[in-house]
Amino acid sequence: MTQAIQELAHAEGAPVAVRHVCRACAKALVASGVALHIIGDLGLSEVVYTTDPVSGRVAELEVTLGEGPAGDALVQGLEVLVPDLTGEATACRWPMFAPGASAAGVAAVFAFPLVMGMVSVGSLEVYRATWGDLSADEVTDGLLFAEAAMRLLIERMQVWPATPEDDLFAEGFGPDWAVIHQATGMVSIHLQTDLTSAFLRLRAQAYLTDRGLSEVAHDVVTDRLRFIPDPDNDEQS
Repeated sequence: MTQAIQELAHAEGAPVAVRHVCRACAKALVASGVALHIIGDLGLSEVVYTTDPVSGRVAELEVTLGEGPAGDALVQGLEVLVPDLTGEATACRWPMFAPGASAAGVAAVFAFPLVMGMVSVGSLEVYRATWGDLSADEVTDGLLFAEAAMRLLIERMQVWPATPEDDLFAEGFGPDWAVIHQATGMVSIHLQTDLTSAFLRLRAQAYLTDRGLSEVAHDVVTDRLRFIPDPDNDEQS
């Protein structure tokens, strides 16, 4: 596993980074895609890397809805294995995420927590386009890839300022968190509220309008959308 990660980095002539862990994981687990989630500054899950456009859309959907395997793995500190997203139990567990991910072309999802000591700080989420369980060896590999991602995050936190090679939020196909963070700050000013509440309002707007979180954030940043506080009906315009 370590060798596969290092080979990807060597082929790029770059230091080992989270993108190499995610890509090696996708190959090893015969996945259609992989996403890496971590707890952000607001105490909420953020997507720092995805390997492909479909994974990017599904990971963004999960953050927008606030439900799904990655979030559960992060909260519980345990792997969440879903071999069939269309199952009745899965639909009850994640009534919005399950059909949305299925519509995007994902049939099975497997999320592995990133654990630092006794605390879970993120999750590595694996997508497959076909139904089916992971083997026991594949589950072990998934946990090992999550551990590798965790080690890289720890190393990154020990270096300040972060170097471009760390590539968190810089590449991949997930949400544009630089824009989302900027928009969250602007919404906080619009509503005269804290950043967490502002982000939740931004997320709710994306859900209610059936748009991507990054797309709504871009509208805020470009002043196409302003949030207006109204204690009576909480309208936005």
